[in-house]
Amino acid sequence: MNAFKTSLIATTIALALGAGAVSAQESSAAPERTLGQTVDDATITASVKAKLLADERTKGFDVNVDTVNGVVTMTGGADSSAAKSAAQELAGDVEGVILIKNELMVAAPGTEARQDANTATASGEVREALDESGDGIDDAWITSKVKTQLLADSAVKGTQITVETKGNMVTLAGTADTAEARAKAIEIATATKGVTHVMADDLMVKQ
Repeated sequence: MNAFKTSLIATTIALALGAGAVSAQESSAAPERTLGQTVDDATITASVKAKLLADERTKGFDVNVDTVNGVVTMTGGADSSAAKSAAQELAGDVEGVILIKNELMVAAPGTEARQDANTATASGEVREALDESGDGIDDAWITSKVKTQLLADSAVKGTQITVETKGNMVTLAGTADTAEARAKAIEIATATKGVTHVMADDLMVKQ
């Protein structure tokens, strides 16, 4: 009986340690957010996409990025395991990310597997092929697309601009460093596929 109890206790401890290890592994993907560091999901998505587009190791990939409560999910295709790891690394460097689900499929460019992976993202080439009028392009995608372009543009990436979309109408607010940066931000938003109108009355130039 004592031997059975000892075995049971040992098993319980082992299971607890195993669960702790799994938890530690998952949380190591990125630091947890504090209340003061919370970043909205659309901004996180845009920042991750901007990093992927700017990095030589990942810029050619069709990667779909979705963020829910700081948990980033990446789907699509990657050329190699190293490239997949690079995407993981870049996403982990973005402020506000608490966990990364890297579901990128490693497959050579031009292969059927890679084609399937890219198409499954429902983004990139697939999204760009939508009707010019913007039908089928949701507000969340437009917001993410505008933010990604603002972050990637050298003239405006350092500015504090918020983006909101409702009914394909984009509202820009916050501050731009210069009048030129403000004008560029409006130009970028206006040129984004699916956008029908841009409101920028609350986008100010720093004094």
